[in-house]
Amino acid sequence: MGAVFFAILIVLYTIFGIFLYELRLWPFIDEIFAMAIAGYGIFRMVIGKVPKNIPFIIWLCVAAFYLWYSLFIKSNEVMAIASDFIMQTKPYMVFFGLICLKPKFERMHWVFLQISSMVFAFIICTIYAYYYNRIDLGLTVQGVLLSGEGLSATSILIGALFYLSCDSDSLIVKVSTLLIMFTGMLVPTSKYIGILICAIAALFIINKPIKFNIKYIIIGITAIAVIMWVVWDEFFFYFLDDYEYNARPMLYVTMPKILNDYFPFGSGLATFASPASATWYSPLYIKYDLELIWGLMEGEAWFVADVYYPTLAQFGYVGVGLFIWLLAYIFQQMNNMYYNMHDLKRYRVALIIIAYLLIEATSNSISNERCVLAMIILALSLYKYTTPKRKFFELDSFGLKFIKFSHKNKSNSQIKSECDEDSNI
Repeated sequence: MGAVFFAILIVLYTIFGIFLYELRLWPFIDEIFAMAIAGYGIFRMVIGKVPKNIPFIIWLCVAAFYLWYSLFIKSNEVMAIASDFIMQTKPYMVFFGLICLKPKFERMHWVFLQISSMVFAFIICTIYAYYYNRIDLGLTVQGVLLSGEGLSATSILIGALFYLSCDSDSLIVKVSTLLIMFTGMLVPTSKYIGILICAIAALFIINKPIKFNIKYIIIGITAIAVIMWVVWDEFFFYFLDDYEYNARPMLYVTMPKILNDYFPFGSGLATFASPASATWYSPLYIKYDLELIWGLMEGEAWFVADVYYPTLAQFGYVGVGLFIWLLAYIFQQMNNMYYNMHDLKRYRVALIIIAYLLIEATSNSISNERCVLAMIILALSLYKYTTPKRKFFELDSFGLKFIKFSHKNKSNSQIKSECDEDSNI
């Protein structure tokens, strides 16, 4: 995939697929984008333009199996199964497709994304200023740009994209990254606070790949304790206080029952905790006495897709195992990337995005439009394209290297000759 084209595509998707998404002018832009990436990756592999990517091929086989399995057991209507298949595979289409294609970004492409990220941060503040005192931005409202958790979640992703695109890993770059992420404090949520704490730890505490030793165990326990202290009131309200009447905790409670009853491959697509299971109301909600819970009732199943982890019940114990395998694969790629390139910045970016995905999944679906951008950033952080060595001069502005004047493959004698000519003039 052409790096210039893809860099522009990232910017366009951020504008139309995230900032303007709630206008619902392009409701399927995230699905179309994901299928295009995966489809192009398959095409390039078939014609031999890119090496065959084994993890991508394995994922394609797994996705095809679960589609066949759901149709075979008739888990729901065919349209429901097809809709949920696209929704559930969307983030993985983007991730594995990009891992296969590996767009060859050079410095000028990263500069373009870096400048775009700063513009996006300004746009976030402008959107907030426009809607301030006009509407309760704490609620997600269709037709309102970045309402609800959209603003805070987007600020994390824009900050991560900015950090990844910077050539420098200086203190001022880290502080600038945090300033972009701190724009989410305009509309803070408990999940945002948790992700922000993880981002601060990744930027200023993680100085080498994480290992299971005393140091990182203490860091992990401390981070979890701080996060729980910050979000305790909301956690208590949603998961402990009268949990048997609340949709989110009941989806978690019911998940193990489905895993056991539909061993080992799960109940199939469009059956549980997914948007399709609400649109084409799944019989599992009646089977497990969930149809009377507010937010899970037929025709009023507003909170069915409010969590991601219970969705794994559709894929059984095998699906849970595959999800854990994916996390292990990503960490392996992060370590390989670090030990091959010694690029700690990319390792930190991957940590931030993993924290974003895992925390978002506790009370939201990671199959929304923002997760596409998250998967783009994660995939780009797991490899690094290096161009042939060049001799160049750089202009360094506040630790951010914007402009390069290159001498392509010139010998020392050629450069010395040019300098002598300049001095004669």
